[in-house]
This record gives sequence, structure tokens and C-alpha cells, in this order.
Amino acid sequence: MSSIQHLIRFTTDAGALERILRFLQCLFQILAVYAVKTEDIKRCLLLRRQFALGRRYFRFFRWIDCFHKAYDAFINKPGLMGVLQVGKWSCLGGYLALESATLLDTMGVYSHPWASTCLLEGNRFWFYSLVFSIVWSLSLLIIGDSTLSQPPTQDEKLKVIKGKSLEAQRKEKRKEEKKVVLRRLVADCADLFIPGAMVGWIPVGPAVSGGAGLVSTWITGVDVWERLRG
Repeated sequence: MSSIQHLIRFTTDAGALERILRFLQCLFQILAVYAVKTEDIKRCLLLRRQFALGRRYFRFFRWIDCFHKAYDAFINKPGLMGVLQVGKWSCLGGYLALESATLLDTMGVYSHPWASTCLLEGNRFWFYSLVFSIVWSLSLLIIGDSTLSQPPTQDEKLKVIKGKSLEAQRKEKRKEEKKVVLRRLVADCADLFIPGAMVGWIPVGPAVSGGAGLVSTWITGVDVWERLRG
């Protein structure tokens, strides 16, 4: 795939577009803090709100996918990892569902007094989800995955690369998976500042939470970029 084709795939993918809007939202949040003129502050905050609203259209039904993943983890993933996955996806689904319930209020179509409460409680759910995700990532990095100790599957036996043993290939795959988990861990730790600041559990200002959002968005955006390369 050429670079132009790759760029076109990235800029027309729903997940990638949401990442782009999030990056711009965080960027203008930071610019609003350091802007000098009142008009510039208002303009930056307006742009931030519009980019944030645009992202919510992409996420409107994502809570359904989160609850499905939580149910799948409850049924198929035993032990500590299963509990952490259920906690992560169910809390994230709660956050997205509460956020979606306030969309008309955010659009200015229909105002309701409980919108601010929904957003506050939703950010608490997001915070809990990130904590579950961080613990899950740390567990994978420290304890490891039990799949390496299991006998190789038939698919793994069929995919043996010439000149490499099956054990070496499995270790190489595990090394790549650890890199992905580590990137996810860094992104989750950065994201933690955003709901933490919203609910008052992490005392940081808009510039810090915006900067943390830029870091996590860049990391997850690179993951989307690599996913669309194939």
C-alpha cells in the first residue's frame, strides 16, 4: 500500500477521525489556558467544545460494544484477568451510556437538569475503567500470560517460519504483545488525568489534563495508523 492510500484510509476511518478530533480538542484546551486575549480564549474554548461534540457522534452507540465485551469476558475469561476485563468494559460502557444520554443537552436542543450529574458520574465510571485497565496491563507485564506455557496450537504449528523454531516464534510474538500492552498502559495512565481532574480526584489544571490527553491520543492514534497499514 502506498503512503497516499494509507493516509486516505486513515483520514476516512471512523476510529482515526475520532482520534484526530480528540487531538484537536486537547490542543485547543491547552491553547485556551495560555491565550492572552479574551477573544482568543473564547475562540479556543468554542473550538474545543465543537471538536468534543463531534467526537460524541462517533461514540454514541459504542456503549453497546463495551457491554458486549464485558459479557463475553464474564463468560469466557476465568480468574483475575476475567474480573479485570469485566470491570474495565462494564465501567467504560456505563460512562459512554451516561455520556450519550446527555447528547441533546450538549447540542442545546433539549436541556435537562440532570445532565451535569450524568457527566460527573460518567467520568467516575471512566476513571474506574481506566484503573481496571491499568491493573490488567500491569498483570500481563508482571505475571504474564498463561498461553506461552500451553502446548502449541495446530495453527501455530502450520505457521512455522523456515529457520526459526516454534518456541522462538512464540517468544517473539509475546515480545510484540508486551510492547502493545506497554503502550496501552502509558495511554491509560495519561488518560487517568482527564476524568480524575473532572471529578476532583486528581488536582491538576486544564493544561495538564489537556497535555495528558495529547499523549494518550498520539499513542492510540499510532496504533490505529499501524492497524490500517495492512
